Amino acid sequence: MAAVPDRRWWAGVLLAALAARLAWLGAWQALDLVSRFGYDPYITIAKFWLGMGPAWLDVTHPPLYSAWVALIFSVLGRPSLMAVQLFNVVLSALTCLLVGLWAERAGSKALGRLAGLWAAFDPLLVFFAAQVQSEPFFLFLELLFFLLLLRAGNPPSALAAFGLGVFGGLASLARSVFGLFPPFLFLALFWPRRREHRAWLWLLLLAGWALAPSLWGLRNLSRHGAFIPLAINGGWNLWEGFSLDRDVVRGRPAEMGDELEKAGIARDDAILGGEYFSRKTKAFILEQPAEAAKIVAGKFLLYWRPWPYDPHDARIRAVLGVYFCVLFALALFGLPRLWRLSAFWPVFALFVYLSLLHSVFFTSLRYRSPLEPFLCVFAAAGLQRLLKEDA
Repeated sequence: MAAVPDRRWWAGVLLAALAARLAWLGAWQALDLVSRFGYDPYITIAKFWLGMGPAWLDVTHPPLYSAWVALIFSVLGRPSLMAVQLFNVVLSALTCLLVGLWAERAGSKALGRLAGLWAAFDPLLVFFAAQVQSEPFFLFLELLFFLLLLRAGNPPSALAAFGLGVFGGLASLARSVFGLFPPFLFLALFWPRRREHRAWLWLLLLAGWALAPSLWGLRNLSRHGAFIPLAINGGWNLWEGFSLDRDVVRGRPAEMGDELEKAGIARDDAILGGEYFSRKTKAFILEQPAEAAKIVAGKFLLYWRPWPYDPHDARIRAVLGVYFCVLFALALFGLPRLWRLSAFWPVFALFVYLSLLHSVFFTSLRYRSPLEPFLCVFAAAGLQRLLKEDA
């Protein structure tokens, strides 16, 4: 592997990733899986903005991916799900390249090469590449952010810290779960260099991160009468997934709609509905703290379960369960090679942050996708250690 020239290796990884994703896209279309799995209203929002579709409340989801889709549609002059899917395939393949380059610079050349190749065939990354969901777009931004973070230096310059924060804030407008990451990230960056005076410059990252969401929030205050810095789907998702009973979670959307009507709130009033269920969840936690703690602990385990939920059939869940068990085992085995490297600390912070966040908010295999590229890196390190190869 080490004998292959860099350009040839990475071209091969990119082509392999593209081939795997295009093959899956062909299967996705042939099996009409879009009707089975559906997608969030990013496409509907993009059509609304371009005057190509009905009116839609454009703060139900963060705006950046919808803006990207709107750009694609405006260039084409018409809506096209296939165009979005093809762009997602390309972004997903490029993310494998970014994974490898990040691991190479954070760890070693051998680790980067193996991690990039692993990501090219990782089932979760391949699966979402064929959809019109926001995962490939966000993962590309996420890996680009972590690559830029390596280049910033530690401690950084004031401009680098603020600029990285601005980029992170923009990425938060693609997936709102990224929005509360800065305090965790700051600690991971600051602590290794805490005795250096310039390490405090990482505080500028927090200021930069707030910029884009604040501007979006001001726009929404003007247009919708509420300061909404990311999106309003958090309150609904909070209560919808606040249970360990899968049947309860399945039935909650319909029950929640009925409950809103009884409370005098229209089913389609996403702003008031989100606020209502945020209050309801907080009240439940205060009234039944022991039960809430049980749910949170259980949801932490569910976030890290190795199998997906329905609508995947039992055979697919079994195969993926085996794969993720192997992935997790190798990742844990690889951690002793990586945890002493300060370049990995921001990634460890992301693991802690998302695990805690989805122990409270709605969780599914999809919401583990921001960690999947790094799991490939950890697993690659574990495989190296298992084979007793040099890092």
